[in-house]
Amino acid sequence: MAVLATTPANAQQSAAPRLAPKRALTVGPAPGCAIPPSGPPAIRRDNAEARRLALAGQESALIGDQAAARDAFARAAVLNPGDERIAYDLARAHEELVDSTRAISEYCRYLTLSPGGREATDVRDRLTRLVPALSQRQAADVQVAFRLGLALFDDGRYAAAERAFDDVIRGARESPEGYFNRGLARAASGNRSVALQDLEQYRVNAPSVDDRVEVGRAIEVLRRPVYSTGGAFARSLLPGVGQLYTGHTTRGIITMLGVGAGVAAAVMQQSTTETIAYTDPNGVPAPFTRTTRERAYFIPGAGAAVGFTLIGLIDAVVSANRSQRDADIVARSTRRTAIAPVLPRSFRGEATGVQFSVRF
Repeated sequence: MAVLATTPANAQQSAAPRLAPKRALTVGPAPGCAIPPSGPPAIRRDNAEARRLALAGQESALIGDQAAARDAFARAAVLNPGDERIAYDLARAHEELVDSTRAISEYCRYLTLSPGGREATDVRDRLTRLVPALSQRQAADVQVAFRLGLALFDDGRYAAAERAFDDVIRGARESPEGYFNRGLARAASGNRSVALQDLEQYRVNAPSVDDRVEVGRAIEVLRRPVYSTGGAFARSLLPGVGQLYTGHTTRGIITMLGVGAGVAAAVMQQSTTETIAYTDPNGVPAPFTRTTRERAYFIPGAGAAVGFTLIGLIDAVVSANRSQRDADIVARSTRRTAIAPVLPRSFRGEATGVQFSVRF
């Protein structure tokens, strides 16, 4: 059974799978009821022995022998587990014997088998009386926390949304949507390692194969390294180091070699010796030699070194930006949700504390 809310518009798809938070929280059929086990529901069988036992149980109940009625209904339930009427009669017998725990369990089983059945209203009324008020308040608080988490998520307040989904998980550990939504909030905040743990926890209990596949793709994205743009820029001031940082080892080595070759060419000196004819004031020839040194390739070498450095820097920064862009698995909402404090009341009309009203 799920409690639904309206889904806001999602961001456009990109190369990475974009996941939107779940808007339905899987809960039991009524406060105090556990989530029904996954798998096909119990099938109602046409079993003659089960019918005989159910009739015997009803006769025992009419004469006030509730223990015999309970035993007969329990045996009938084993033979025909999909019959909601047997579940109801068995729950009534447990209730008459003041066995509230088993009565609640059977009433919940009835609602699982037939949530809109003839006795459904009566069953819910009885559960309201039997289920402890604390459990009912906790069930209501989980719903409030879930809606609050969605509202905070839609508002871009991911750290606060994470705390709200923490409360959902504490109150409803069997509901996989709490883990899923907390994982998205953590991923949106940049806490990728813990987001990965939440999504892996959700994938174990994902309701469909398609859901498991989509979440599996997101998990693979979260496992990829993500690089800081600032870190890539700073490291690229040493030629090639930024590319090594972003995982482009070959490019980084090429950049280092290119810069090294350019620097070597720029600082390389060439010596030129020439003989200068000279006649002294007395008319005597006195030729001499002059040696000059120059860096003939300084400009092209320096240009090559600067060019390789700039190309490496740009490549590292672009790679870092791409790693961040492709690593985002969260579909950002374009809709904002109003959150207003209200004073909720318990099932009996008693004030239970300050909570929040969320309008979607």
